[in-house]
Amino acid sequence: MQAKKIFWIILFNLVIIAAEVVFGLLSNSFALIADALHNTADVMAICITYIALVLGTKKTTFRYTFGFIKAEMMAAFINSLFLFLAMFVMIYHAIDKLLHPEIIEPLYMISVGLVAVVANGVSAYLLHKIGVEHHHHDHDHEHHHHHEDANIKSAYLHMLSDALISVGVVVAGIFIYFFQIYSIDSILTVVFSLYILKHTYPLLTKSFYALMDINASQITLDELHEIIKADSRVLEFHDLHLSQPSSKHEFISFHIVLEDSSLTLEAIEKITKEIERKLHAKGFDHILIQVDSKAHAKENIGCVL
Repeated sequence: MQAKKIFWIILFNLVIIAAEVVFGLLSNSFALIADALHNTADVMAICITYIALVLGTKKTTFRYTFGFIKAEMMAAFINSLFLFLAMFVMIYHAIDKLLHPEIIEPLYMISVGLVAVVANGVSAYLLHKIGVEHHHHDHDHEHHHHHEDANIKSAYLHMLSDALISVGVVVAGIFIYFFQIYSIDSILTVVFSLYILKHTYPLLTKSFYALMDINASQITLDELHEIIKADSRVLEFHDLHLSQPSSKHEFISFHIVLEDSSLTLEAIEKITKEIERKLHAKGFDHILIQVDSKAHAKENIGCVL
């Protein structure tokens, strides 16, 4: 079902690209050609999204011990980075066009812009539905904190941004038709581009943090201290690593130093299971704890690589 929706999204966008290039050249409208280029980037983004969705479901192997868990964030990073750069390019050309205005044929802008609004709107709606379905699917199978798929969200933002820019093209066409105010085209392009930049930046940073294994967890160091050292037999913890490899996973690993080396395996497991239970409640789904004796005490929670 998801594959069918994505196929229609790609088809919609190919129709838009062809129409905008042809009528952009006929009407001398840079906005239409720029939007066509933006749509081309979106088709690439949707293809990447589809590949990431397929790869994300693949099982782990001895070679790929993590599977393709970061495929979602990799696609989200590429999509959001491309969109970020595309917006800067659009702002540059919009300002250039503002300083060097050209006569534009508005009827082509309005008609093709309306088609683009509808097609991009439908594409955004279908992607939103895929994201919601993904969210519900996770809700049915997982018991930890839920997050929307960052990759689907990045593709959705692409579509939404195109729909907004297409609205700008239509509005600009109407103003040019009635008032011959050619500058409105450039002004709206800049406004919409800044709006899209604002909404793309959080996704760009989130995906970058995931790829670099930078800790972006909501849990604080004080909360970790409270959870891990709740049992008085735990002297300290060290070699701490936290990462969010995808929008649906949170990993944590660390060593704990126990005061009494004569504890039975059952007693040690009871300590670690209680720590795991509390961390699981905080949203961590992959928890790795190594137990050390006092001889391995470091008094340093970080990991020296």
